[in-house]
Amino acid sequence: MQVSDFRPIYYLGCKTSFADAIAAAINEVDPTNGRLCDLFAGTGAVAAALGSSREVTTVDVQEYSRVLCEAVLCPPALNTAQVVRITQSIAESQLAAEVLRCVQPLSDYEHECIGAAASGNTGPLVELVESPPLAVFESADAGYASSRLQEAMSEAAHRLRTAGLWESADTTVSRHFAGVYFSYRQGALLDATLAYAEGAEEGVRNALKAAALSTASQLVNTVGKQFAQPLRPRNKAGVVKANLVKVVQRDRSWDTLDTYRTWLSRYSALPRAIGAPRALRQDYLEALQEHAGDYSVLYADPPYTRDHYSRFYHVLETMCLRDNPTVSRVVKGGKKLVSRGLYREDRHQSPFCIRSTAPAAFEALFKAAREHDLPLVLSYSPHEEGDGTHPRVVSIEQITALARSHYTRVEVSVIDGSVHNNLNRNGLKLKTREHAELLVKCFR
Repeated sequence: MQVSDFRPIYYLGCKTSFADAIAAAINEVDPTNGRLCDLFAGTGAVAAALGSSREVTTVDVQEYSRVLCEAVLCPPALNTAQVVRITQSIAESQLAAEVLRCVQPLSDYEHECIGAAASGNTGPLVELVESPPLAVFESADAGYASSRLQEAMSEAAHRLRTAGLWESADTTVSRHFAGVYFSYRQGALLDATLAYAEGAEEGVRNALKAAALSTASQLVNTVGKQFAQPLRPRNKAGVVKANLVKVVQRDRSWDTLDTYRTWLSRYSALPRAIGAPRALRQDYLEALQEHAGDYSVLYADPPYTRDHYSRFYHVLETMCLRDNPTVSRVVKGGKKLVSRGLYREDRHQSPFCIRSTAPAAFEALFKAAREHDLPLVLSYSPHEEGDGTHPRVVSIEQITALARSHYTRVEVSVIDGSVHNNLNRNGLKLKTREHAELLVKCFR
């Protein structure tokens, strides 16, 4: 499989289609072909694309990114028989059987709700989708209206406690996200895949985890296949959406282990990056401070909008950490209620996404890179007021001004398809959404 065709999750802002232009810009600022450091790596799309010609290090503050990057850069050497054997071992594991038994009351009720909705009675399914998960079952604001749902929740919680699995890492997905983002059966089997990965040998562990994350991204029952917000079954007027049953049936009928087997095969078919690729979970400035001497050039694609990207990937982060995060709360009607998205209270809040802190974050990036005498290529996705995209918290003019305060030679290229052409300073006043991507090239 070609790395350029591989997307491990439904990732916002994925730069796979721009990889050739980014590679050309990186080679322009650093002809030595030395080690590349991708400072905000995400899924590692850029690092993987360049990994066939350069040694690469990926850096991201979130664990899900480290797992995905490690798996993409250092894929496992698993053949078809081994992939099938791993999947079968998960399916036949004692944990899978036990977690499925524990959540069976909810799984059976969910199946019943979907069947009733298909026959025209959408009420029970709407309530199920809108209700909080097992993890907050006993909180005062859980608010389960249906006695049937309440009974199923109580029985599942009782079974998990009796089995010693109530606060266990082995039921993180089942307790925190099943019923909201996944079916209860899907949640139980995702837990089983993660538990199997945790016990695997180091050479394949990250790939097994990554396959679980990719599976979750394919299964998730949301609009747009991201984790920023669960499905909303009603419109603003409170009317049940016409496509609700179709969307729920489509996503919650995916076979978890069949999907997992396919993803693990896809990871196993990837080519390994050259040399000694590394994937670090670290803050971008810490990575520069500690490892700058290892790098020959930097690539940076920080977030630019007011949306904190961690909001889109918090489920994947929790799946990797397998912990019991405190769920953030919001004030509604004078009450502090569990957030609809079930976000981690400690999820990362990027300074690049805050208008008041973004300029200082970019200043720190350019300053640290220049102090270590490293050339830098920075991606910028433009925005034009009224074009339907979210406003950038900093403009390209601000960014280039900051870059030029540290680098004597700074050029801006625009990517038109696979071609990138340099712009002069007056060209920065263009109607930016005519172009999908700008590259700020900072030469040593």
